Amino acid sequence: MIERILERTFLLFLSSGFAKTNTDQIAKHIGISKRTLYKYYDTKDKLIDSVFELMRSKVQAKFDKVLQDKAKDPIDRLKEILFFISDLGSKMSKTFAKDIEMVRPDLFITMREFRKQRILSLADLLREGQKAGQIRKDVTPELTIDILLAAVDGILNPTYLFQSPYSNTMAFDAIVTIFLEGVQEKH
Repeated sequence: MIERILERTFLLFLSSGFAKTNTDQIAKHIGISKRTLYKYYDTKDKLIDSVFELMRSKVQAKFDKVLQDKAKDPIDRLKEILFFISDLGSKMSKTFAKDIEMVRPDLFITMREFRKQRILSLADLLREGQKAGQIRKDVTPELTIDILLAAVDGILNPTYLFQSPYSNTMAFDAIVTIFLEGVQEKH
């Protein structure tokens, strides 16, 4: 039941944000009574914290799975991770992004640091790709990942996205395309 509550609440928050979403709307979206919701989460903040913890654990599990899958070549694993992040970002409304930054700055800081650590872990994939001849040898993995991180932080932040005419998906897809085209060895 808890996982169902968190999964459905996460989807609602992604599309509608959480600042103005009340517990009546949450319970209705999940298909449970408000009383049942309060049985598991007696405050909305506890529910929000749990939703974010679930999201972090799912993202970490996906990263771990892809990074450890040595059956795929490094560039395919890099693409899989970047497209996974892009897909997740495409589900995030601008309202959700703004809510994180304005209503729960503690979560905003936590999520930004979490994202940074996940992206930094991609340097090893770049090194593997260099050994396999897929990534340019003149690319410094750590610097390249720092550049990717700066692009992600600069474009995929609530302030920019809320004022921008571009969707999360469009912005991240542009970052991924430019990044991959810049690091891949030309054959």
